[in-house]
Amino acid sequence: MKNILLKILVLLVVPTWWLAAQTPQPVSLQAPPSSGYSVENVGELNSQYLDYCAVTYRDGVVFTSGRGGRGVFVCDEDLATGRYSDLYFAKADAEGRFFQPEMLYGDVNGKYHDGTATFTPDGETMIFSRNNRDGQNKAGMIDLKIYSAKRKKGDWVNTKELPFNSPDYATCHPSLSADGTLLFFASNRPGGYGGMDIYVVKKLGDDWGVPVNLGPVVNTMGHDIFPFIAADGTLYFSSDGHAGYGGLDVYSVKMEGMTPGNFIHLPTPVNSQHDDFGFTSEITERKGYLTSNRPGGKGQDDIYRWKFNGVKPVLASICVVEKATGIRINDASLRIRPAGVPDWGWDETDPRNFTDPASELVSLKNEKTTQPPHTFTRSCDVQMPVYPGSFYVVEVQKKGYQPVKLQVSANEMTLNPEFLVPIEMPAVKSFTGVVRDQAADIPLMGAVVKVENKCTGEVLTLQTDASGSFNFNFDCRCDYEVTAEKNGFDAREKLWKAIDMDCGEDLPVVAMYLTPEPKTPELEVGTVIKLENVYYDYDRYFIRSDAAEDLDHVVDLMKKYPSLEIELGSHTDARGSDSYNLQLSQKRAEAAVVYIISKGISADRLQAKGYGETQLVNHCANGVTCTDTEHQQNRRTEIKITRLEEKGVRY
Repeated sequence: MKNILLKILVLLVVPTWWLAAQTPQPVSLQAPPSSGYSVENVGELNSQYLDYCAVTYRDGVVFTSGRGGRGVFVCDEDLATGRYSDLYFAKADAEGRFFQPEMLYGDVNGKYHDGTATFTPDGETMIFSRNNRDGQNKAGMIDLKIYSAKRKKGDWVNTKELPFNSPDYATCHPSLSADGTLLFFASNRPGGYGGMDIYVVKKLGDDWGVPVNLGPVVNTMGHDIFPFIAADGTLYFSSDGHAGYGGLDVYSVKMEGMTPGNFIHLPTPVNSQHDDFGFTSEITERKGYLTSNRPGGKGQDDIYRWKFNGVKPVLASICVVEKATGIRINDASLRIRPAGVPDWGWDETDPRNFTDPASELVSLKNEKTTQPPHTFTRSCDVQMPVYPGSFYVVEVQKKGYQPVKLQVSANEMTLNPEFLVPIEMPAVKSFTGVVRDQAADIPLMGAVVKVENKCTGEVLTLQTDASGSFNFNFDCRCDYEVTAEKNGFDAREKLWKAIDMDCGEDLPVVAMYLTPEPKTPELEVGTVIKLENVYYDYDRYFIRSDAAEDLDHVVDLMKKYPSLEIELGSHTDARGSDSYNLQLSQKRAEAAVVYIISKGISADRLQAKGYGETQLVNHCANGVTCTDTEHQQNRRTEIKITRLEEKGVRY
């Protein structure tokens, strides 16, 4: 961890050739000739030392280099390290050739490391990374912060620290948006997803707002670093936490303000088996600079010039076959989407699922930037344009077969005349469940369990034994609805989708909890009632169909007692950030209020209140591993009586 931190921070004091030698290298991936990218070493900018993170500035580039020779920084007595890094400017001629680089003048290059610069739209303010101590602060952490400097008569002066730095963690790698209103940077501040994460902060006049983590679309358990925000709003960054070719790889994500959209892994030759980072683009977006320690360079890390010449899609023929026989499957559900695009599920009515029922051809737009997120078809031999150098997620579902999900490259999909996706029919499996008293958490003997086969309509009636258990054999080609009931308890139903179960593995015992029928007390102001069946899907706030019954009961109660006024309080599970969950719970509460209003109840009798994850009902707090069923117990809605004049009211 120490060595990779030293690598990814602006210090870059550990030579990348040393890090590469410590990491097993993946199988060689040749650059496809039609990837659309070309990469060449910019010899005029590079030295035998570390040269990296070139960014266009006026009639040249500003970059970081260890060529200055102001002493050697030793971070580990067992490792030879690079020199201190400084910021340099190299002017370019009309043909794009660079003159001899010169160190920036003024207060910008300090005693230790300076680097990875970005500039305001007018070019008069520079924001850059720096460490002020001998590599580490008093807590033993790398002391790295972001500073700004003003340009005055060719010198960079008035250096000052930005307000969101801290001596307790690293803050580095700044990149300003084209309008200067958003600053992206990397940090290992608390609350992230792993090592270094990428954040964005908004400019508020002469001050800055609160940094916001870009979330799991961008950030991983690894290190996500060196962000660069292009003029069109595309964020480029490097990561060792996403699946890549090796070392640090370059990725891009389209930003909508401060929110990331679709995710793309850049192809070779931009990425290699080695560390590739510091990706920047010129205003044209068709060319720019890249840093890499790939073989053939002049020094340890070298600056490369990249150019995008355009890429043409290649038609891939895809077919689903039965694994055992090779027979083609004509009615399987096949979905293909670019790797990194969020999974929207298998809803065939969703307009984001692209399908052409009249043809086996699934059409995609030919420009990479407008490629739809995924396709959906039920045809067997699907012909689909794929982009060389890109990766795709291929998913297959069919009743009676185990679902398949794999990530493949466009090269694999077009290597042969047909790309075959094999699926396998599982055997009949044994299902074991247990019925328990939710209040006392004890098994219930003698509970009646009814199992309905949704394929045949056959209903099997069972009874739980002394341990509360029941067992039946199920066909993996069918779904089953299981109902558990016992006198004195509320019945519980569950639709078991056999196709979602991995029939090749031993299945866990599934618990069904019955709730004792409550002896409800009289209602009064302040009484809180949990709506047992008003739950929400993860990260959603719409009212599910199974919630309607409880909400309809609330409607009936309010119609019967006209003085009754209530607060609907909604809660989330602990996944996601506190602020996001607070917003989500508010939307959930408002959705429940809207539903009740739609049934004829006046809005002035209802209040919506979101509590986020502040009132969990079980142990599933931040960092605790729980099942989705356990998390769902926290995604709930409750009502609180705020006004009631009638007496003897019971829920």
